[in-house]
Order: sequence, then C-alpha cells, then structure tokens
Amino acid sequence: MVGAEEYDYEINAYAVYFEVVDQNNIRETIEIDLTSNTNLSGYVIYTAYPVENASAVLDLGNRVEKINVTVREILGGTNAIYLTFPTLNPGQSARIELTFITRGMISENGGNEQFTYYIKFSQPVGVFHMQLLVPRGYAILSPIIPSPDRVESSTDRLLLEWKRSNVRPGDEFYFIVGFSGEITVPKPPSPWLYVGLFIIGFLLGGGSVYGYILYRERKREEELTHLRSDEEKILAMLREGPVLQSELAEKLGVSKAKVSMILREMEEKGLITRTKEGRTYRVFLRE
Repeated sequence: MVGAEEYDYEINAYAVYFEVVDQNNIRETIEIDLTSNTNLSGYVIYTAYPVENASAVLDLGNRVEKINVTVREILGGTNAIYLTFPTLNPGQSARIELTFITRGMISENGGNEQFTYYIKFSQPVGVFHMQLLVPRGYAILSPIIPSPDRVESSTDRLLLEWKRSNVRPGDEFYFIVGFSGEITVPKPPSPWLYVGLFIIGFLLGGGSVYGYILYRERKREEELTHLRSDEEKILAMLREGPVLQSELAEKLGVSKAKVSMILREMEEKGLITRTKEGRTYRVFLRE
C-alpha cells in the first residue's frame, strides 16, 4: 500500500455490517483487519450516532483477546469509541470486531423509511465492505444509492452488499436505502372458521379436506425449517463434513463476528471443536 509507512498501521480491510432490529434501532458491527507499523495498543472510531451496549474482541489468529471499550461524547455531539487491547508489535496483524446498538440512521421519507450512512477514510484501505440486513416484514424501495454489488433474499431477511477496493485517503461513501415500514401481519382467522370449512369440505368430499390438511402441515414444516436457529444450521452443515469458519459466515449470510460468537458458545456446550488453519479455523462436529 503506497505511503502506508506514514501511518501507525495499515488497514487491509474495513467492513461494516448493519442489521435493522426495528424501526428505531440498528445493530452495527465493524470489523477491521489491520497490520501494525509500530507498537499499537489502541484504536479510535468516531461516529455521529449514539452507541449502546458496545463490546469488542481482538482476533489474533491463534487466540481471541477481549478489548476494553470506552465511549465518550466529544465536540459537536460526535461519539468517540476508544478501543484498548494488548499491544501489537510492528508487522503483527489482527482483526478488531466491534458490535453495538445505534439509532438515528433511519428516518421517515414520504411515509416510508430511509436508511442513511456516511463514512470517510483518512488513510488507505485495501478493501471496504458494507452490508445491510433488512428483516422480514419490510420491503426495499427507491432510492438505493449506490447500486449494490449483491442483493440476496431469503424467507427471513433481505441482504444488500457493497464492496470497494483500493480506497484512498479522503475517499468518502454515502449510502441511501429506502424501505417500507413494518408490514402488519393479519391476525389468523377464528378456529371456528376452520371447523366450518372442515364440515363443508367433509360434506362435499372428504378426500379434498384430507389433501388440504396435508398441504397445510407440509407448509408449516417448511416454515419451521426456515426458522431453525443458527446453531441448528451450523450443525446441519457440519454433519456433511468439517467447514472453515470463514465459509460458515458466507453460507449463513451473517458477519464473521456473529459466527465467531456462535461457535464459541457451541464449543462451550461441547457441540463442536475447532482447529487453527491459516488465519481461520476449521470447525468439526464433536462425536
């Protein structure tokens, strides 16, 4: 990276993941892959939005260390997130994973909602990655600025993703995504309605009612399958053989920080084991 020696560290990759929790709150996760050029024991992130329930870890490849997080409001209402961690030596690489709850990025626009995010870099970045997760019950609307590099839809969420390479000092990015407010799901009909339908169906033809019941049960089983927990999905993948931790994040469509947290909990429960492989882990199902 040209001119990297001018900085205390090189930013190899900078990723921001936003998960819309509700119409007010967003779960934000920041992952920073860096290489130190000096003895580095701290990092500061500035944000114009509130920061609540912040937690962070430092992934050193062979171990994970907890990061001390302090949030302070500075001049102009900006929040500074101070991260303090064990000293990195010159040439040592690590990944910072910070997660917190924020709000204020979603505003009303013409009766609908609009997500807005702005970021500006003060030094070179190898790869910048931004991801927005909108949960089930919302619909994406215009505007979407800039056009996403990837859009992926499933039964429980919609994912939009942007990537930029070789970011230069002073480069800034502005993201706008419109979406509808939460869609109200109609209340299920009264059970008496189903009783009436059953009686009518029975009179008209028992076979058609039986087929209808089978169809409803099959649909319900499919919905339950889609609602399996992340742990169940991971276990299902591991039954087919060991998987790299980085691949699990891609297959689940969630951040690496979230996958790391889930795997730590599963390891504590005795469900899996992990072995170091390069800069990631290979995950095995414990027999």
